[in-house]
Amino acid sequence: MKQIAFRLNHICQAHFGLRTRAGSIIKTIVPEKKTREQIRLEIEDPFQAERLRQIQLEEDAKNFQQYIYNLKQNDTNPKNFIKVKVNNLDVSKIETNTETENTAPFIVKKIPKQEKILISGIRRKVPASLRRLIPICRPLINMHLYQAQEAIGDSGRKAAQFLAKTLVMVRSHAVQRGYDPERLYVHSIQVGRYKKFKKARFHAKARINPAFRETSQIKVILEERPTKEMFKDFVQGKTPSVISYLMKDQLVREKADYAKIRRFQLFLTAKGRQQQKLMLKRRAQKEMKEKGLSFKYLHRQIIDKEAEQFAENYDTGKSGLHRFNLEARQTLFKKNEEINN
Repeated sequence: MKQIAFRLNHICQAHFGLRTRAGSIIKTIVPEKKTREQIRLEIEDPFQAERLRQIQLEEDAKNFQQYIYNLKQNDTNPKNFIKVKVNNLDVSKIETNTETENTAPFIVKKIPKQEKILISGIRRKVPASLRRLIPICRPLINMHLYQAQEAIGDSGRKAAQFLAKTLVMVRSHAVQRGYDPERLYVHSIQVGRYKKFKKARFHAKARINPAFRETSQIKVILEERPTKEMFKDFVQGKTPSVISYLMKDQLVREKADYAKIRRFQLFLTAKGRQQQKLMLKRRAQKEMKEKGLSFKYLHRQIIDKEAEQFAENYDTGKSGLHRFNLEARQTLFKKNEEINN
């Protein structure tokens, strides 16, 4: 009896997916009832079921594609586009001719990026480890050279003295090559290990042990930025404090009038820089209401215009100062020649 029940269990599980136990009743699977019309159609066309199944699969795929198209994350659906409202714009239709008079082809020229002007200098055998130099060098990246020198002087660390000497060395090297020190920025600072020097360590009872002294090397790379790029930061209220101090000193020496001091007020004091930021924001908002363009685009455009104007004045002043110094040196040379003769 047990053998028969085991055999029945095995057959039911293999063919019908049913499990039985000894003494249980085996439930038979009732086939699906079909009408006479369905049986007649199956006899006449045996591939009808497969064809209907293929049609159902195509409909399911089409419905799935429509479901994906109606999703909110789909960018191809025009219903999901962002609605833009443009105010105060007179839109007029302009009739254009499809045929152009110019027969010459239109050539698009790719303007290459302006290469950066870099000045580098290396200082070796620095008696300081990387652990002490790296935290000092990181905050100086993309900082103005004068501001970086001031920050190093205020750190109060011994390792900062070696970095300050390196900056002075590279700055003098750049001035000798004819670069403008007021437009120099710290592009990058590379710190690496150098040779280890052997020394003696003395102990009690005339004992001596060898010791090693770690040294490093510092490579400073300065970048001379264009005058317009430099004044872009100044116009946005990011003038370094050292530049402000130098400008104040220059105005005092020139005995400048009130109009000139008012013009450079956005560079001289912290309050002037704050007011400059606020005025730029207000001007951009006013033009945005009038023209209907984006705030970021107008803000950037205003900064470019003001920076370009300041850059032109700066370049003309520098050229005039250079010409004045050259004429003064020539007159002094002539006087010396007359005295010697």
